Amino acid sequence: MSARIISVVAALFLASLASYLAGMWTSYKNWWPWEKATEVQTAWRSWRATGYFLPGDTYARRKPDAPDERHAVHDAAAVAPGFWAVNRYDPPTQGYVFELLDEAGTVLNSFPIDYARISEGGKPSEFAHIATVLPDGSVLVVWDDAPGMARLDACGKPIWSKTDRIYHHSLERGVDGYWTWATDNWYGAEDQDMIRFDPMTGEVLEEINLIDDVIEKSPENRLKLTIPDGYRYKRDSRYGEQADVFHPNDLEELLPGMAAAFPEFEAGDLLVSLRNIDALAVIGRRTGEVKWIAYGPWRDQHDADFQPDGTITVFSNNNDRFHSQIIAVDPKTGASRDLFAGTGLGFDSFIMGKHQHLANGNWLITPTIQGRVIEATPEGRIVREYNNILNADYNALVLYAEHLEPGYLAKVPACVN
Repeated sequence: MSARIISVVAALFLASLASYLAGMWTSYKNWWPWEKATEVQTAWRSWRATGYFLPGDTYARRKPDAPDERHAVHDAAAVAPGFWAVNRYDPPTQGYVFELLDEAGTVLNSFPIDYARISEGGKPSEFAHIATVLPDGSVLVVWDDAPGMARLDACGKPIWSKTDRIYHHSLERGVDGYWTWATDNWYGAEDQDMIRFDPMTGEVLEEINLIDDVIEKSPENRLKLTIPDGYRYKRDSRYGEQADVFHPNDLEELLPGMAAAFPEFEAGDLLVSLRNIDALAVIGRRTGEVKWIAYGPWRDQHDADFQPDGTITVFSNNNDRFHSQIIAVDPKTGASRDLFAGTGLGFDSFIMGKHQHLANGNWLITPTIQGRVIEATPEGRIVREYNNILNADYNALVLYAEHLEPGYLAKVPACVN
């Protein structure tokens, strides 16, 4: 082989290697043009599947046995009376829509959750994660990926709003106010505050910092949360600058009416979920003490709840198993069980998800990525369901759903323009 041919082959090899390495680096850093190429690929896949250009992870294949109707009642006598509040992704507008449904599935009220109404220049379709209903029919919303929290009226118009911080993942009722997580930079930052606020005005009533008021409160707390001595926190980190260490995604107060079932805790103590270390913990609100912590068997979990029987339940996403669970754990003994093991009830959401124990014993389960809401008996029998149908093959996301007991609403809200 001549020296000229060898030189040409070597040059081609080096050029190919340089191109490959450049592609790998831009992919790792998510730089242009890789970022744009990925967006184009995602859009093309969604168009082929759904007929819409959609962001990734906003739609999923429907279950083969899913009904053709958006709302279906399979056993009316077994359905819990009351309303369903649903926050769903709407592919035609690529935004988020709040709906209030009665037991028959009739939509009593509906409005778009428009971020541009609280933030000048903001995207109307900004990711709206949690939308929970107050007794007067107004709706509290947090956006997770963008600064903002608001109380919206029956038309979706802000009654009050805040864009000073990122409020994320949780909106849970306490004795005096609601609780959420807040941070200045991004939802995965280490510097996180547990915030109690007045839902009627948005006024912040209490702040508990995860680092200063809990982790660094004692060597025992650091040990329980596996923080090594001398660890240097990065309080001002932004998205992509460090690992998402904790990913706090739920926060619930132990209410007085349930405190007797948890003698190891006190009314007012706080149950937190730290997804990225698979941990649930109960924190003494007065002392900052980590009174209880457990790592698994749940994985990538969301929505931990105190239950009247003295257990804590959690939506275990199990994002590497293609099958989610509702797991109950007894903090006194550490014993845990899958509530629907052996029942044949299947659901899956590798991120997000919610569950709610209803007064009649049923469970409301929201596997977000599957775009479903199901009401199931303790035996795993589905008595009612909602599918956010996109087409014959796909559902769009259902971000959040909750059941409202009869009498919770002072009156059924209706938009009057």
